[in-house]
Amino acid sequence: MMLLMSVRAHVFVVDRFSYPVHRSKCFCGVKNPHNEDMRNRVYADLFAIRKGDIVFFYQRRIDEPPEERGFRGIFRVISEPFIDATDVGWGGNLVLGKCPHCQAEFSELDDASCPVCGGKVGWLSIGRKKVITQHILPNRVLIEPLEYFEKPIDDNTAYVNRLNEGSIWSMLFRKIYGPGRERSINQILPEEAVKLRRLLYKKNGGRKASFERKPYKPVVKRQIELELGEGGKVPYESVLQAWIMKNIDKGIPIFSDFVPTKNLEYWGNWVTYGIGGESVDILVLYKDKVRYKAVPIELKREYIDVNTIKQMYRYAYWMAQFSTAYAKPPVKSLILQPICIGFKVSPSAINEVKEIREKILDIPYPENSCKVVVEPPILLTYNVSDDKIEFQEEFSAQS
Repeated sequence: MMLLMSVRAHVFVVDRFSYPVHRSKCFCGVKNPHNEDMRNRVYADLFAIRKGDIVFFYQRRIDEPPEERGFRGIFRVISEPFIDATDVGWGGNLVLGKCPHCQAEFSELDDASCPVCGGKVGWLSIGRKKVITQHILPNRVLIEPLEYFEKPIDDNTAYVNRLNEGSIWSMLFRKIYGPGRERSINQILPEEAVKLRRLLYKKNGGRKASFERKPYKPVVKRQIELELGEGGKVPYESVLQAWIMKNIDKGIPIFSDFVPTKNLEYWGNWVTYGIGGESVDILVLYKDKVRYKAVPIELKREYIDVNTIKQMYRYAYWMAQFSTAYAKPPVKSLILQPICIGFKVSPSAINEVKEIREKILDIPYPENSCKVVVEPPILLTYNVSDDKIEFQEEFSAQS
């Protein structure tokens, strides 16, 4: 179990048709939206993955009883993300890599139709509901079984049962908020991965299982490319997010002065922390035996203004709790360092930040209190140049 405390973890969403293929062919398939902005959001999720990361599957409901769906695992990532349009099948189920009619590599719409030609992929009717049985999933990563447990963890056991220590906060608010908030991939905190493993172990009586498998070998493995634009501003904020996820641990000039690569424990994008769907664009956590720092990052394609600064301070308390509530070992003190990144910074935003002083939050957890030091925001600007993104410091109280 301590192994999971030292690695990053992700949850891939599947259903009863795609799960057997992913499990036995040893890969995770992810949608490729026709909408460019949504596609970049998927890329951001994929670019957060590294070899050696842990994978759980979440089997969403079709028509199964609760005990036959939920969290499944555990697997390990063994490749970088890539694109492959090969169709992959197992046990009568099929995961597509392209439209069977026009060969377009975009994922089907909610009505099972191709967004390019309108042709239908596999589907069936269950009651009054049309259910897609063959998803087009050309974005992929390869995996291998690490500890396989036959029985899944249902939602009530994972989210509701108060006898289970900890919480899966990273996914909870997306779960209860309803349609439109689902993602193919969710990064989860190390302590959440430990909880899922503990529940799987308990549900299965400590018995690990084996399964028949024949790992899929990509036929034409292509790199996932980001379109940064022609210079200056990125075409979408999601491009900036995806580029940072891809490069965050690679020592980005200037950016890494404030988001260093040493002691990186976790980085996640579009992290939801509130019941109304509130989220932070990027969250980075640091650990040296004990988690000691959290860096929430707000991204703006264009201007950082006064409202951006105020927005960051509205979620400081909740980011502090998200980063400390269930961490192991318990966190008794934490530095929370907000960062804003935009193409330009308004003079009023700089003046606003100059007036901000260090703030102390005391979080009185029942087991131990936690002191959180909220530092004044750091302001950075970005610029697209020569097919890369460069950063410039605009204001930092540390300078």
